[in-house]
Amino acid sequence: MKSKSEMLKYCSNWYQTLSGKAALKRVDDICTDIMTEIFGYYAIQIGALSGEHDLLHSSRIAADFSIVSDKSVLELQDTQAKNNKKPKTSLISSIEQLPVATDNIDLVVASHVLELSEDPHQVLREIDRVLVPEGHCILIGFNPFSVSRLARLIRSGFARKNNVYMMRSVPRVRDWFSLLGFEVLDVHYMGMRLGTNNKKLFERLRWLERWGGLAAPFLGNMYLFHVKKQVVAMRPHKPIWEAPAVLIGGKVVLNRTAQKIRRQNYSN
Repeated sequence: MKSKSEMLKYCSNWYQTLSGKAALKRVDDICTDIMTEIFGYYAIQIGALSGEHDLLHSSRIAADFSIVSDKSVLELQDTQAKNNKKPKTSLISSIEQLPVATDNIDLVVASHVLELSEDPHQVLREIDRVLVPEGHCILIGFNPFSVSRLARLIRSGFARKNNVYMMRSVPRVRDWFSLLGFEVLDVHYMGMRLGTNNKKLFERLRWLERWGGLAAPFLGNMYLFHVKKQVVAMRPHKPIWEAPAVLIGGKVVLNRTAQKIRRQNYSN
């Protein structure tokens, strides 16, 4: 597995291609639709796109932050600032150990965090830790079973050394979320066209987006999970008080009024 800096650079270069730009636009549209119904106080963006592309621009949450995992991203932001662009203020932190209090975030947008980390289970546990109950997470990842990747593997003779990312499949990610108690609200696939630098050819293949999305959406270049954190309500334990016995030794237990009447009527 290559270094995190190399993988971030590779991911950034991919999003500059025709396929990457088209997929990123689709991600933006989906995130905009999802965020119209999410409210809260805090939202964070982590992963490969954090610091480079603002996926929280349409969020209705009061405050949002961008956390990056490599210093080179901040250097890129300094360059953008000199060009009169205003990137979001970011923090440098490991995605396996977020500098955020427990149960404090309403929305986490995570882009390619499972591919960037050698411990993807810890990344998901950390997202679960920082989210409030009923908090939302949008997870973006590369699909290992996409048509584009299969074509690259065939050209390279299925050489593992050319695989930059350790991609995680949709069924596996779904299982990981289920184990953590998340409810999977939706899964979107995007990017059905093969990678090409020919703009005219790329435009001619636009029909694949529509027909491929209907016939075989699981072959898209990327997937997007929308999940919600579920918390099981625990009922406090209360001792069960046993009712007093009605019969003792075969005799009826009389209350105080009945005992008084019996003494008055049947004494001597």
